[in-house]
Amino acid sequence: MQAGFAVDEEPLRETVLRAYQETRGATGAPKAVLDAVRQFLSGAPGGKSAPGRYWFEEDPPASIASFVEDLDGAAPGLARQVLDPLLAAVIKMEKNRGRELVPNVAMLVSSLSGAVSVKTGLDETLAGAALSAAILGLSRLGSDPFTGVLERKETPPESRP
Repeated sequence: MQAGFAVDEEPLRETVLRAYQETRGATGAPKAVLDAVRQFLSGAPGGKSAPGRYWFEEDPPASIASFVEDLDGAAPGLARQVLDPLLAAVIKMEKNRGRELVPNVAMLVSSLSGAVSVKTGLDETLAGAALSAAILGLSRLGSDPFTGVLERKETPPESRP
């Protein structure tokens, strides 16, 4: 499998920034979603990451697991609502040996954020921020680390090797 794919990161970062600005001072689930996104997209703890790298690149299993847990803590099922459609698209792209998820990533975020919003009760801007963060992670790491974390989350601890 490929490690990642090409994506225009600027619209994704703009979506995240818009969510920060529009929900500044929020409490409850909105704050928890923003905290999850902020943590996932932060630099490595202690500032040890190279410029232009995110924490999830420094420690993918831990950062993805934290992101999934934090999203589900904000709104039950949010992680799956965000990741399942993106993973399906990435896996299809990888299977076809593509290098680009979609021609217009902003349109993808916009089209998916409405569905996530309806299913979770979150504002579309927050849903878009969570989707954008996930796309950034998927574009740099590929699908394997995300599917691995989700599979471990679904497997009862007593069944794990």
